[in-house]
Amino acid sequence: MLFVSPFFLYGLFALAIPILIHLINFRRYKKVWFTNVRFLAEIKQEKQRKSQIKQWILLALRLLAITSLVFAFAQPYLPSTLQSDKQQQQGVSIFVDNSFSMDAIGSEGKLIETAKEKAREIVSAYKPSDRFQLITNDFEGFHQHLVSRDEFLKMLEEIRISTASRKISEVVSRQEDLLTSSPGLARNIFLISDFQEATSDFDNLDPDTATSYYILPLSANQTGNLYIDTAFFESVVQQPDQLSHLRVRIRNTGTDRLEKIPVKLVINNLQKALASATIDPGSETELVIPFTNETSGIQSGYLELPDYPITYDDRCYISYPLVSTVSILCINESGENPYLNALFGSDTAFHMVNTAANRLNYSSFSSFSLIILNQLNHISSGLAQELFRFTQSGGTLLSILPNEANSTDYRNFFDLLEIPEIGIADTSRLRVSQISLGSQVYNDVFEPDAAGRIELPNNADLPVVSLHYPLKLTTGSIIEPLLTLQNGDLLLARRPSGKGEIYILTSPLELNFSSLPAHLLFVPTFYKIALLSQPGSDLYYFTATNNPIEVPTDSLSNDIMFKVVQNDSELEIIPELRFIDGRMLLYPHDQIRESGLYSIYLSGKVLSGLAFNYPRAESNLTYMAPGSIREVLEKKEIHSFFLLKADQQSMAKEIREAERGQPLWKLFLLFALLFLAAEIALIRLFPKL
Repeated sequence: MLFVSPFFLYGLFALAIPILIHLINFRRYKKVWFTNVRFLAEIKQEKQRKSQIKQWILLALRLLAITSLVFAFAQPYLPSTLQSDKQQQQGVSIFVDNSFSMDAIGSEGKLIETAKEKAREIVSAYKPSDRFQLITNDFEGFHQHLVSRDEFLKMLEEIRISTASRKISEVVSRQEDLLTSSPGLARNIFLISDFQEATSDFDNLDPDTATSYYILPLSANQTGNLYIDTAFFESVVQQPDQLSHLRVRIRNTGTDRLEKIPVKLVINNLQKALASATIDPGSETELVIPFTNETSGIQSGYLELPDYPITYDDRCYISYPLVSTVSILCINESGENPYLNALFGSDTAFHMVNTAANRLNYSSFSSFSLIILNQLNHISSGLAQELFRFTQSGGTLLSILPNEANSTDYRNFFDLLEIPEIGIADTSRLRVSQISLGSQVYNDVFEPDAAGRIELPNNADLPVVSLHYPLKLTTGSIIEPLLTLQNGDLLLARRPSGKGEIYILTSPLELNFSSLPAHLLFVPTFYKIALLSQPGSDLYYFTATNNPIEVPTDSLSNDIMFKVVQNDSELEIIPELRFIDGRMLLYPHDQIRESGLYSIYLSGKVLSGLAFNYPRAESNLTYMAPGSIREVLEKKEIHSFFLLKADQQSMAKEIREAERGQPLWKLFLLFALLFLAAEIALIRLFPKL
């Protein structure tokens, strides 16, 4: 226990006054003449002992009262872990949360304005000679140094709501980096935020024991929000004049049930669909919006719903290409496959090139999205390596096994692709017994029943094979079965490979060995494999991130310069360009901070479209309560922190009390009053003792 005004402790010398008074009273006596005291001797001795006990109790109460009163004036306190040497220059780093959630309304107005006002009060609690840092979610370079108080206040006025959102651990780490690199300063860190659960990772803090941490939570009046969480297509590829199904996930974080909320879909400035959603409190719902793409080229638009006051997440921008032609390379050994030619050759949506295995141009592989190995008996090591690079960079490979496969070549080839080894050809007559209806190949091939389930009848007429190669599956094999035979062997299987995929048909595509070429299942199976081979593009990206954007191009020249331009403004950026594993990637480096529709330009021409949305981390308005923050920090045994209260009239006074520790003067003043009350009660209740 320490004292704010220890000189008041000299008042303890006043304890001598009641002691002297009591000693003098003990020595004084008064003669009382009585005719006969013989019968009062015993009573007198007993009363004298009681009177002495009463006087000693009164003396103790008066001493305690005076001691408590002196202590109260000396202002005792329990020292705080936040104490610092006030003679030392202070280094003060203040984080002002300027994320989207701080645009909400609190008891004193918008939270961002309240945070700025509290920051002003905090700096006023320190001397003008102290040094200050202002930090926001933007992590601006000019915020990464210490400034004077006047400079701090000027920078504070410039803070605006930002699209960026940071974890608390990221912010504290950045604050500590600056303060620890400035020797000779007492280190103080302030965090002013609404402390959303999504960003308040206090359990990841690794604080410095020499730093004092002050936490100031702000609270909004309304915590409910309705927003579009995600949007995605059921099919990977969208085609002109074909029906597309867009799935939209909507969340309601409020406490009210919301009914018939309109959701509008606009594509290329035309309203394509209008749906409605009913969402229970604290839950989500998923809408399926069907519409038809009527034009070719880049499709750009947005989904929108009405909500207030949080509006930044009410619109979800999307951009996607329409695939009009799929390029296919079919590598043949003994001749072209008539069934593949009939399927892809007569459809303008596909462009198939047939070539012999001994006349390959490996450099042309990158111009195709699907390569088919049509029953090759032999696979050279060079071809195997090129096909491996093709799949790793995002291409799709379909390997149709021949009736006489070279076991050594295929063992080496499949080993390179990490595909299970094939066994000896099985000439048993077997029927397909199972179709993977949930796979991306068959998920929309069959019509669901009234309950939305897809089930095949028990007597379904499925393909039959008379020759196939069983795959020797092992534990841990990443193989997805698509068509399974009666004995459990796989007829058609899929495996991811790098950025691409590999499909394996274990039976020759000939009527002599399989009924699949003449079966109704043949067309949708190979049609979907070809469509899924198209490189998919992200429907949208998030602002203020550095996620790479893959762009299609055949050129590897170092003189290529891409530009990303916002469609409705003059914003134009030049992203970083990298070649990785045969792919061309653009890195925006946090330059795109506004949601909206963008275009990628190459040599003055539009290459593709982009959509950027604000991150949804700020949309879920659930906050950590001060008690929860304290519990987490105490669990991590972090003691050098103090929770400030936003409703305090004087932030400077609260900071001084936090640094001073737990004040005890009120407790000692209460003790003084209790001891005086006890003295008065003793005198009044026992006057004759």
